[in-house]
Amino acid sequence: MEPLLEQTRATRAMCFREESALMAQLAHGQHPNVLYIGCSDSRILPSHILDAHPGTVFTTRNIANIVPPYTAMQAGETAVGAVLEYAVLHLKVRDIVLCGHSDCGGMQALAHGHALEPGLQAWLAYAMDAQAHLPSDLEGAARLDALIEANVLLQLEHLRSYPFIAEAERAECLHLHGWVYDFATERVRAYVATEGQFIQERAFDE
Repeated sequence: MEPLLEQTRATRAMCFREESALMAQLAHGQHPNVLYIGCSDSRILPSHILDAHPGTVFTTRNIANIVPPYTAMQAGETAVGAVLEYAVLHLKVRDIVLCGHSDCGGMQALAHGHALEPGLQAWLAYAMDAQAHLPSDLEGAARLDALIEANVLLQLEHLRSYPFIAEAERAECLHLHGWVYDFATERVRAYVATEGQFIQERAFDE
């Protein structure tokens, strides 16, 4: 444990110097505006993508950025559902960002039908329906990218299966966003409902 503590010491000391007043204020409560739902992949740092400061983004991460549907929560799959309840009903977040990413291992396993341990297999079953929306002529990297996007859209559907989320969205108190983050370019493709597709942001040097 000591090496791990020491590894974080410099970062914690810098935060203490730069954000001590903010952290003292946050000790009394949090008021984030955004819930970020992403993948557990170690290559992704939500704060890096969102440039988030302490207290601004509520976060949950899991394999393949999955949100089990409301029926699954009723059947006992409560981990993600509890996060949604707390974020929407108690913290009153205004935006939910559901973010997939390039080269997702979970999506690769799904695309290639890899044999997995029972827990992983059961979890990825919540993404299985994404495959039904893929064009039959896609192969290789193009098929994987399309599956990653389809999974983001599927998980947005699952989010809307929660009555309190659907109600908040209808009342325009809550907005849902589907993103795909690309490692190679560090750019984001965002789903634009009016266009019916993911639109990539401009290059950083444009």
